[in-house]
Amino acid sequence: MNTFLLIAVIVLAVAVAALFLMLLALAREIGRVQVRLGPLGARMMDTGPKIDQVAPSFRGLQDHLGREVGVGGHRDKAQLLLFTAPSCSTCKSLLPGVKAMAKAEKDLEVVIISDGTPEEHQSFLAGSGIGAELSYVDARDVGIAYQVGTTPYGVILDEHGKIQAKGLCNHMAQVESLLNALESGTPSLQHLHEAAKTRAAAGL
Repeated sequence: MNTFLLIAVIVLAVAVAALFLMLLALAREIGRVQVRLGPLGARMMDTGPKIDQVAPSFRGLQDHLGREVGVGGHRDKAQLLLFTAPSCSTCKSLLPGVKAMAKAEKDLEVVIISDGTPEEHQSFLAGSGIGAELSYVDARDVGIAYQVGTTPYGVILDEHGKIQAKGLCNHMAQVESLLNALESGTPSLQHLHEAAKTRAAAGL
């Protein structure tokens, strides 16, 4: 009986060790795939104003510091619109990175556009640490005009108020991809994929 139990324990130990090695190998392969892919860009939703279209513009909005804020239209610098909601936990997790971006990118104006009750905004701002580096506005009409159905959602406009890129932003890599799109002229991964398919079909 003791011999049988010993053999069973040894077999189980070998099986556990084999499973552990397989798990390590799988994790390594997942890491390799992530390195090859790089950070995924913001996923563009096929609603609202289109890429290269002049975006809806708004004037006379007021931010959390009482400053007058405009959305869209001609301006001196590009503008990042980040649509959020006070109850959105993912939106809150983006705030440290977005604030750092707003401070670092001198040629970019960052506007957080939210929708909710005054009490919800007050609670959100109390724990956000948002200062003068960006603007936080309560502007439901802007979200409706841009047809934003989920948050956090980012839209980047050039100096002429044209949409250069947009998409769902669940982490900072996706927010940063909007800036990359502005600099590179490639709006999204979908556009890259479609361009690659077109070139392949043409035999290029």
